[in-house]
Amino acid sequence: MRIYAIISYPFLPATTGGEISTQNILEYMARVNEMMVFTVDPYKPIDKKDFSFKIDFGMRFKQSRYANIFLLPKLLTKIKQFKADAIFFDQPWMGWMIPFFKWFTGKQVFIRSNNIEYLRFKSMGKPWWRLLYVYERFVYRQSNLVIFVSDIDQHKAITQFGLGLNQTLLTPYGIPQSELPTKVVNARQLLLERHQLLAEHKLLLFFATLSYKPNYDAVAFIKDEIYPRLKQQMGEQFSILICGKNLPSELVQGLAAIKNIHYLGFVEDIETYIDGVDVMINPILSGGGVKTKAIDTLGRGQTVISTTTGAEGINPNVCGDHLKVAKDQDWDAFIQLVQTHFGSNRNPLPIQFFETYSWTGIIQNLMKKLNV
Repeated sequence: MRIYAIISYPFLPATTGGEISTQNILEYMARVNEMMVFTVDPYKPIDKKDFSFKIDFGMRFKQSRYANIFLLPKLLTKIKQFKADAIFFDQPWMGWMIPFFKWFTGKQVFIRSNNIEYLRFKSMGKPWWRLLYVYERFVYRQSNLVIFVSDIDQHKAITQFGLGLNQTLLTPYGIPQSELPTKVVNARQLLLERHQLLAEHKLLLFFATLSYKPNYDAVAFIKDEIYPRLKQQMGEQFSILICGKNLPSELVQGLAAIKNIHYLGFVEDIETYIDGVDVMINPILSGGGVKTKAIDTLGRGQTVISTTTGAEGINPNVCGDHLKVAKDQDWDAFIQLVQTHFGSNRNPLPIQFFETYSWTGIIQNLMKKLNV
């Protein structure tokens, strides 16, 4: 097929979980299709030759782009020149264009939902979530196909937006590998030396884009709820590593006074941290969609201890004993899972995990659906 993709936000070079997910779905679609991606200027210069898809940086990074009606005729011309068989949107923000594209081109339009957006903003206390519900419902009902990264969001959309079952498809957040990757050599020792940690300490990791409220709230929970309980149970025999850019300054200052918590900012080699620690913790209580960092961590054979919200959209049946979940805000149960993990042996990650979450299989299912 020839697919014309419209990505309404900057995602290159990809560094956050969401940006990496966007790049990957485009990359793996482009390996079996002709792909043109119309998007926003990149954060910094990139080499277009590094990607399997073609790129047209045709939007400026301005808020007005979402409602820019002059983009509509421009895109219609580009889509016809490309001779597209299908049009792809990632997220609904420019989905108001979908009826026009269907009318003027006669091509099928499909869209990926990374979250049920109105529910995400409702959970964050935004008062305008009702307006977003109306808009999101309109966009998805206009689409020929809506693909979801979690079965929970898929079922919510079917019931709350009135979508037909055949109008939706589960395409989970994917990972490149189809088997357990090789571990980073001496990862734990590298972390001990790099950050002057004690060899006898248990190492816990949390990483995320920390300018996003649900994620920096999780850092506050680590500081105020998890750390005191761990200290009561384990004394000083642990270190918590927190990785991610743009943590609010008041939290940075609060963490600086706690010697067992190390805020490291953005790290280039997050795989070293995943492989080198004893466990990844995911104390998320708000925000929607699949937490990509959890799937990335599981895909390297590491254990994730999560709240219920943090584990939403991940199929526990394919994770073996590598995903452990405590109810939201039950921090005592959360700590109990941490301690139990430290005293137990892990079984290998089931092969079913890779069958479910590898990009190759995900794209095969998507193309079968689009070609029906």
